[in-house]
Amino acid sequence: MNGHPVVNINGTSREALVNARMSAVESLRSAMQAFGECSPNGRDYQTAPKGEYEIARKTYMERFAFLDRMINQLEDEAIFIQGAT
Repeated sequence: MNGHPVVNINGTSREALVNARMSAVESLRSAMQAFGECSPNGRDYQTAPKGEYEIARKTYMERFAFLDRMINQLEDEAIFIQGAT
């Protein structure tokens, strides 16, 4: 099982399924670009308690990786749907 939709005569068209995923990918890429502006800057943590910058950086990287995983999953689904018979 992979959780991918199965194109059939009673369901959503292949084109609509793919387009929906690619639209979401485009939006997530825009979000990643905007999120890049949120990257922690060490200068903003100079007076923070020790370790706060490292925590902020780790959190930022985890969030960025989550967006990247979502993009990859949606692209994989679109490829699967395009090739499904």
